[in-house]
Amino acid sequence: MEISEHTLADYLLKRTALFNSTSPLTVTALCNEKDKYVDGYLNYLYTLKQGNQTYIVKHSKKTISSGISLAPIDPKRNYLEYMTYQLRAGLAPQMVPETYFADPAAHLFIMEDLSYLTVLRFALCRGEQFPRLGKQVGEYLARTHLATSKMKLSADYWYALKNYFKNSDMRVIITDFILKPPPRNNTQKTAYQEATLDILAAILEDVEVKNDWETLIERISSEDDCLIHGDFHSSNVFVSQTSFKVIDMEYTMTGPFSYDIGYFLANILSQYAGFSIRGDATMCSFLLQVIKDVYKTYFAYFSDHAAGIQQERFVEIFQDSLGYLAMANINRIANLGEFPDFDSLGDPQAIFLAKGLSMMLAQTLLQKRKQLETTEEVCELIQWTRNKFFHQLMPNNENALILV
Repeated sequence: MEISEHTLADYLLKRTALFNSTSPLTVTALCNEKDKYVDGYLNYLYTLKQGNQTYIVKHSKKTISSGISLAPIDPKRNYLEYMTYQLRAGLAPQMVPETYFADPAAHLFIMEDLSYLTVLRFALCRGEQFPRLGKQVGEYLARTHLATSKMKLSADYWYALKNYFKNSDMRVIITDFILKPPPRNNTQKTAYQEATLDILAAILEDVEVKNDWETLIERISSEDDCLIHGDFHSSNVFVSQTSFKVIDMEYTMTGPFSYDIGYFLANILSQYAGFSIRGDATMCSFLLQVIKDVYKTYFAYFSDHAAGIQQERFVEIFQDSLGYLAMANINRIANLGEFPDFDSLGDPQAIFLAKGLSMMLAQTLLQKRKQLETTEEVCELIQWTRNKFFHQLMPNNENALILV
């Protein structure tokens, strides 16, 4: 049976025990054509409702649900994602949604509806603060990383895990699309978009930065410390003041400890740039605290549960994560797509200034990452660079836009 919005209800009534045939089962497709920011653009998402019960169905095909141009992707990633949820539910209880049914042949699974929570990215855009956020992120990553790492697993179990979650198609997307700087093409662009690409070109003129960038991309394939999430950003986290849940794990594969940390914090840096332009000192202070809490919680967990790990190894993970933070931040902007972290500012000039600041912050972190060993140094550098940006922007008004 071809799965679609029109056939899914009949299929599920026949295949699962979650639903009954005596009351209507309503299926609603979620698609990018209706909401340009909807999560899961690689997949087909549906909400199911029967009575007071609601669920989410995630369905994978070789073709993707959005207009982004990618080669066909193996839909078997769907069952890998389902198995990842099963695994991580045991490692980080209450931090992943429940899953109820999977069909590997049809490439779909059913999971908990998290609409009672809010997407972290949009909550941050609204200026909402979650005091436990950094600690929750650090704990989630530390628990799932360490338990699936070479440090904790036997050699046989490790290689079995690595081979099971090889996920070659998704790894190529990370290395060739997410982390590789986008090429400049001849499509018509706005003046702001051209200026953004000029900033990218200037960043990559630094030979040391360019070589470091290429080295970090290569490590995604060669450095396999643990099972990573692979797409851990603020749209894939649902929160409330008391709850924290992580979704969208189809990129699960082995990789470096540093990648998930940096990839998530790239969003925090973007938000920091946006709230700097807004002049919101309170929100900026909160976002810097998130950065500190993620690192401190992550490394504290490792110290408590991974006997013998050397401080030099912590510093290496820390510095590499700053590289991935910077690369992800720059590329998300330079790809010129919708970006709610900045789009929420509304005014085109303010959006461009926030993007320019964000890229400057990222560039500075990439250039200086191997000199940084503490979160305090990182946050001080971020603040110093932000203030330098504003001084350059308005040299005759030293107090303009400067946050203290």
